[in-house]
Amino acid sequence: MAGTGFPPDTRLTLRIAETWLLVLLLAFGYATLLGLLVQWLAGWPWWLALFAPLAGGALVYAIEGGTVLPRRLPVADPDPIADHRLLAAVDRLCALAAMDRPKLKVIDVAWPNAIALRLPGRMPTVAVTRGLLDRSDDERLDAVLAHELAHIAHRDAAAMTVALALSTSLALAPMAVLAPIMALEVPLCRAARWCGRAWKPATEDDDFPMPPPRQDVPLPLAAAVLPLLVLARAAVFLLLLGFGLVLLPPMLILALPAAGIIARLGRYRELAADRGAAELAGQPAALAAALTALEAGGPAIPANDLRDLRDLRTMASMTIAALPKDAEDTGTDAFSRLLDRMMASHPPLAARLDRLAALSRDLGR
Repeated sequence: MAGTGFPPDTRLTLRIAETWLLVLLLAFGYATLLGLLVQWLAGWPWWLALFAPLAGGALVYAIEGGTVLPRRLPVADPDPIADHRLLAAVDRLCALAAMDRPKLKVIDVAWPNAIALRLPGRMPTVAVTRGLLDRSDDERLDAVLAHELAHIAHRDAAAMTVALALSTSLALAPMAVLAPIMALEVPLCRAARWCGRAWKPATEDDDFPMPPPRQDVPLPLAAAVLPLLVLARAAVFLLLLGFGLVLLPPMLILALPAAGIIARLGRYRELAADRGAAELAGQPAALAAALTALEAGGPAIPANDLRDLRDLRTMASMTIAALPKDAEDTGTDAFSRLLDRMMASHPPLAARLDRLAALSRDLGR
């Protein structure tokens, strides 16, 4: 997939090489630390842990057909009739850029956005949301698709996909220990509801719906069972607290460097893809209008829809526009704002629009 229609970007190429180097150092560095811990605890040779990144990579390739889209997302192939605009636009842009057509997927959510993903050695994937197709005219759709094709042609999609998978794995590794303990709450809450108490698990999940509390519970039975349930739930909370205090600090230490890698590459690659898309299509103003519309469309999404997008949040650093945050996820203090700026995977909209305006003036000369 050559993509010779997109201009080369030396700075982006250097950042991609830097990202691959840091990803390998992080993966095998953490594997070495894990191996030393296992050797200390069990006496096994430490170097056996060096195979962990390779095993993890093989597992990623084995699931989801290599697309790395979350399993629970409502994803489908584009319909030849209903999505003819999408298919025609991608074919036209690929011919213009002298590159092969990637896999195309449609994510059935109202949030207007698009994403390009690629695992090394696999065919790249461009996924667009139903909201983008419904809300974009032809010019804006072309601009967004050209932006995603630029990520593939620049080869930054593969680096970001691997870095994101590493960051997510490191951040969620402690959950392998905490999740079974948290799952103990579900039968306890169901038993409490059978006794007439409206208990809810600390982390509600649609996969474990709670029945309504019973109203006709014999008082002696409830009096005998409820104290046992209270003691059992207190024990679960104490276990979670203990393991959380031990596991959460390492989780942050492991995840922050990977998140920093994503932020450093992510901000620059978005600017490079903006420029590549604008030069390929020759319409910087159309991309600027699309970015403005995407940014404005985020806050308009109902809160319920934002919660439904939780499966897409892990991929939000790779979309053309960042996923809007829930109110509870947005810090208001100075430290939170500083951390958000440092770890932001996308450049500010104003910076992107300024660069596109400058490019538009250059093309108009």
